[in-house]
Formats: sequence, C-alpha cells, structure tokens
Amino acid sequence: MVAENSKAIVVATIIIVGISAAVFLSISSPNNPPINQPSSEVISLKICGNSSDILYPELAEASFVILEPGSWLVTAQFVDDSAGSEGLEIYDRNFTVTSDDMNSISDALYEGLNLTHSSEGSASTLLGQSPSIWYDIEITYADGSWIYIATFQTDPGHIIINSGIGTPDRNLLSGAVLEPLSALDTFVSAIHALFSTYLG
Repeated sequence: MVAENSKAIVVATIIIVGISAAVFLSISSPNNPPINQPSSEVISLKICGNSSDILYPELAEASFVILEPGSWLVTAQFVDDSAGSEGLEIYDRNFTVTSDDMNSISDALYEGLNLTHSSEGSASTLLGQSPSIWYDIEITYADGSWIYIATFQTDPGHIIINSGIGTPDRNLLSGAVLEPLSALDTFVSAIHALFSTYLG
C-alpha cells in the first residue's frame, strides 16, 4: 500500500512539473519559433508616423538613408495641426545618426516583436474593421532581408508583419497578425529618444 502511494505521489509530481514547464515555456516564448533579427547592418529605414504623436510629436514620416559606413541621413517631415485642418504647417528637419542609433532601433523592434503572440483573427478580418493605423516602419538590411510592420488602434492593439528577402512587400493582406501592440513600447521609446536627441 505504501509503495502504491509513493508511486502515485511520484506520478503526480511529474505531471505537475510537466504542466509548470509547459506554462513557463508558453509565457517565456510567446512566439515559436522566435522572430529572428538579421545579423547584418541596417541600410535603410522608413517610418510613417501618421502625425499621431505616438513616435514623436507631429512626425508624419521619416527616411533614413546610409551616407557612408557608420552614418545615415535622416530626412523627416512634420505636420503642425494645432491651428486646425485648414491651418496645417508642414516643415522638414534633417540630421545624421550613427550605427549605434540604428542598431538601438532595430534591437528594440525585434525585442518587442518577440514579446507578441499570434492573433486569432486574420489580416483580412482585422482590415475589414477599418481600424486606424498608428504608424508603420520598414527596415532593410545589407544581406537583402527586410521587415515591414504596421500597427493599428484596436483592442488590444494589433500588428501586421511581413518579412523576407528581396523587394519589401507592404501588402497588409499577406502579413501575419500579432498582438498586443504594447509589446512595442520599448521600440516607440527608442524612436522618441532618437528624435529627441537630435532635434531637442
């Protein structure tokens, strides 16, 4: 009788440990497999801020283009709509950034993406609800790879992601849907910090 009780305790313990491990893995690894960051250098970055103030106040769009090894030119356009839609003021700002700046943005993006999980809905279902787009971003790398993400003002906040090699594909219907958008908060902070550093 004692032996049978001992066997039951051992079996129960194994089951509990197995369940705990599965729960831990599902929490610590929301994506399976993870979204891997290219190891090669960023060669271009395009941002549409949509004048939403999410990435940086009044940022409409920005383009980062490599000038020479270790240096990128940023051409950014801003929209001041404080006077209303009929009194829009559009202005441009240019500045240069470093490899460290570019890497910090790419690192923050992939760190955030790996905190997301697949959404139950498809891209067509999400887009069929006509959600407001908050911002999008496209990064290309020296090895020919690229990633494109678009974010949406939904609950809990959705992301559509495309990635590949060759010509970037911005077709939202062909992308995968991830959530929650809050996983990209560190990425948003990295963009804001970059613009704040160079534009004051």
